[in-house]
Amino acid sequence: MSEALATLFEGKEIRAIEQNGEILLPLADLTNAWGIHRNTLSQIIERNEKKFEGFHTTVAHESCAGLHAVNEQGLYLLMGAVNTDRLKSPQAADAILRFQRWVPELIQKYRKKEIVQAPAISIDTELQKARYLAEQTGGNLAAFQKIALSKCGEADYAPALDAAPAITHGETGWYNPTRLVVLCNDPDLTAERLNWYLKNKGFQYREGYLWRLTPDGMIHGREYQYEAPSGHRETRIAWRESVLYASGLKRSLAESQTALQAHG
Repeated sequence: MSEALATLFEGKEIRAIEQNGEILLPLADLTNAWGIHRNTLSQIIERNEKKFEGFHTTVAHESCAGLHAVNEQGLYLLMGAVNTDRLKSPQAADAILRFQRWVPELIQKYRKKEIVQAPAISIDTELQKARYLAEQTGGNLAAFQKIALSKCGEADYAPALDAAPAITHGETGWYNPTRLVVLCNDPDLTAERLNWYLKNKGFQYREGYLWRLTPDGMIHGREYQYEAPSGHRETRIAWRESVLYASGLKRSLAESQTALQAHG
């Protein structure tokens, strides 16, 4: 059983998730607090998998499919692995240095049980919950998203959802990686190679063993809950064909390029 506790680092929420007697900190909270790209820490862990073995995990939390988090030892390893001199933002480098001085206080408060229960309302969590409920009930996704925005105090954005049709799992025009490969007409392309290609192009990233969408990926893809015959559920991605053009795997040809040239 896990319980989310929260404190603030310079106005940014840092959740402390208690599991098996240790504290786990979500990577999403750390990247937000430090002001760095959301994929940076996941990529560091991927490149140093053996070094981080046993120090990171995916935590089931509320309606989320899972939060990628590190324990205390993993946090210290991450802070040592981030090269602040190479960060594009000097503000981010300064934030990490301030965090390094501040985090022992967080750990101490956790051990003394001085950290209060986290408020559950977060726009990311509520939007993920809205998508999950729409998929499970077959309801209108936009309607669920409007409720989520209202709960988070962002009701002013709700009318924008009326411009986009609701999306349901299995809708024509959405492809899993295996079906997407077929559209490329490349005999050497496999679903696995496509996934890593889209990762390198910045459309998705690895969170544990799962693929998750980056902000660029959200333009062309959507996450949904897949349920295997065994009852196991996990987050998967369905793509629009547009991701092939955006990533450079396919390109549109002008009408003049498709016409046969006359021979003199």
